[in-house]
Amino acid sequence: MAFPFGKWVLIDRMPEEPVIAFVYLDHHAGPSAKGGLASDLALATMPTRTIRLSPDTALSELSASEVHARHLPAQPDWLAHYGKQPDPESAWHRDPLLAGKFHASHPDDIQTLVHDGDPRRMRRGPELCWVRLQRIDRAPTRRLTEGFEPSRHVYLAELLNQPHTLKSVSRGDRIKVISVHGLPYPLHVTDEYLGEREHWKITPCDKCGCSESFDPPSVMAKLRFPDAAPELEIQQFTSYCPNPNCNGLQLLARL
Repeated sequence: MAFPFGKWVLIDRMPEEPVIAFVYLDHHAGPSAKGGLASDLALATMPTRTIRLSPDTALSELSASEVHARHLPAQPDWLAHYGKQPDPESAWHRDPLLAGKFHASHPDDIQTLVHDGDPRRMRRGPELCWVRLQRIDRAPTRRLTEGFEPSRHVYLAELLNQPHTLKSVSRGDRIKVISVHGLPYPLHVTDEYLGEREHWKITPCDKCGCSESFDPPSVMAKLRFPDAAPELEIQQFTSYCPNPNCNGLQLLARL
């Protein structure tokens, strides 16, 4: 679940009375909601409940008509005390694969797996780096096996720290990032990879469910079949999962 920053929500606390609260970012405590019992008429101006949110918090966003009927403001006055807030229209704050992963004090900063390519080819592993998501980019998408959450957007981001061993990227570079089912962090991707991803089917990892890879599939195929004739198109092959904490297998097949 992605946190609906800047929205009024109902938080179910069965069998107790539900809470109606405004979702905001506390830069010290993380994603939070402040309000009061649903029966409390002054919950917007005199909140009595503060709830620290997690992806498992059971909540539902109030509709515009419900907000109006309860005379709730677009933003409560107390919100000014909590500094800069995430833009509720930013796609990454509505991405369920990124929920709960942003820096507590910097709402658009997130740790990302950054790399030079497949470690088998480059002899250098990926590094976990901080990036600042800035906007979404139009890019080819593809369908996944039913039951797996797809990567919904490609995000343009600024690399905030200097990698230790990587050669292809440096601090301050603009890179592209996608959220990935099965990976604990979003993944840095290249234009070459994005250009091929809609023409290949990646069966998610048989252990963690990771649904993307480091290199474009055609590059991966050449590494695995170095003696294949140049005019031969490899139709499918298996690959180790790119998740550093997994040793499962993916199946890649040309569409």
